[in-house]
Order: sequence, then structure tokens, then C-alpha cells
Amino acid sequence: MKVCIVGAGAIGGLVVGRLGSRLAPAEIDLSVIARGATLDALRREGLRLQLDPDGELSVPVRAVADPHELGAQELVIVAVKAPALPAVAPLVADLLSSHTSVLVAMNGVPWWFFDHVNGPCAGLRLASVDPGDVVRRAIPTPHVVGCVVHASSSTAAPGVVRPGRGDGLIVGEPAGGTSRRVEHIAALLGRAGFSVTVSSHIQRDIWFKLWGNMTMNPVSAITGATCDKVLDDPLVNFDDQRTEGTLAMLAAIAGPSSPRRNTTCSRAQKSVAIIFSGISSSPKPVLPIASSR
Repeated sequence: MKVCIVGAGAIGGLVVGRLGSRLAPAEIDLSVIARGATLDALRREGLRLQLDPDGELSVPVRAVADPHELGAQELVIVAVKAPALPAVAPLVADLLSSHTSVLVAMNGVPWWFFDHVNGPCAGLRLASVDPGDVVRRAIPTPHVVGCVVHASSSTAAPGVVRPGRGDGLIVGEPAGGTSRRVEHIAALLGRAGFSVTVSSHIQRDIWFKLWGNMTMNPVSAITGATCDKVLDDPLVNFDDQRTEGTLAMLAAIAGPSSPRRNTTCSRAQKSVAIIFSGISSSPKPVLPIASSR
């Protein structure tokens, strides 16, 4: 299987290291698109995994800056920060054939998020997420497989990755349900050592992770405390309004699949408009307050 990882930072590098070290070359033809110091390091020394207490493992990998050197892939795994995606998307487009799957292993609300949801937000497009539909044109939704990362790692230096806690990945079809390609991707990642769950509603799982980020990250940023210390502190009382607002947005996103079906549409619409300001024109303009900012 031809697999290309786009972005070899903390998470992308972890995926490269797992796939390259645990799967035989006969099973996977692995490559990486990188740039700058990371590209130089990968070409010179391979991907280096720092594995305590076993020392360091070097994983040889083909690393390029130009996707035309690789040609069409069967699976592309995108693992870059959201601000880098508009520049990276055209590179991904050069790796696509009609049968290529693109696993989007990124935090945040992706460009395809509302394409297959039910309820009042069906078909919604967010200019703040994908201005001018640059990413959507380069990576059409039919190629996409959604992914939620519940794993951590860090980069000690370019091309050097230290795995952290967790090895969980959730994967799913944007249209819901399951498919042969999702099952195949899940099995591949499972053989590489990840704990993989196939979701029947990947948008909901993306939102649940964002819910945790919105609840935990501000407290952690202000106090400098790690999440375990925040959760164990009896003085920490998470804001009910923030939690309720997040649930309201989930109801608008997930529609009948939401655990909070009785949430009022108007409240959900207001929450979505505030958090996701900058909504572009869509074939299905569903929010009457979409133009407010």
C-alpha cells in the first residue's frame, strides 16, 4: 500500500515511526512530504524515535519536498497544524487519484465538517476555516476520512520524535456509518500499534475532543498546570454556561444524533455564529444569523 505522510512533526512523525518500524516494506511503501530542517534530517538519518528505556530507533523513510516525485498514493495522512493547511493542500492534491483516501489527523473543525451532518447546520461552510474554499477544492470531501487523535508526542529536534501518553485514534467516514476503506485504514494503523476505533459519527467525536479542549485548555494556559493536576484540584469548577453552550452547538451539528436533542435551535444557532464567525455562502444557507459578526 502506498502511504504518504504530509507533515513529520510530533503526530506525523509518530505515525511515520510506527508505520515504518512495525510494518514490513512488502506491506507498505512509506514516504513523507517535509521541508526545511526536518526534510534534511529525514534524508540524512531517517525518522528517529526516542523510546525509553530502549534508547533510540531510526526508521528509514523516503522524504521529499515535491509530491510529483511520489505520484498518486493510496492513503495520504495529513498531520500539520491548521494554519499550514492552505499551503499544504495543493501538495496533497498532487498525490491524489480517484481512489486515494486522505486521513485528516488534525485538531479543530475541518472544512468538510458540515457536509454530511443533519439538522440546521447541514451544508454549512465556514470562511474562517477555509477562506475561499482553497482546501475544499484541493481535497474534495469524497477523498476524506475523518480522524481524532488521542495520542501525544513531542519533537526533540527536527526528525526526532519522543512518544508521549496515549495511542488512540478514532477514524470515520464524513457521511457516517462505516466502509471498507475505513476498516482497511483502521486495520493498517492497528497493526502499527495504535489503538483504533471506528466511529459511525466522526463529527461528534471531533466535537467531543474540542469540548475537552475548550474546557481544559484555558485553565491550563492560565495556571500553567497539566490537565491531570487541573482535574484533581478541588478548587477548579468548570463553567456550566460554557459546557451548556458547547452541548448546544453539538445539538446543532449532530442533529438527531446529538445527546441533547431538546436544545433549542435558536440557542444553538447563536452559539455556532459566535464561535464560528465568518460563514461563507453555501449551497444550503441554513443559519439566518450567518452574516452577523
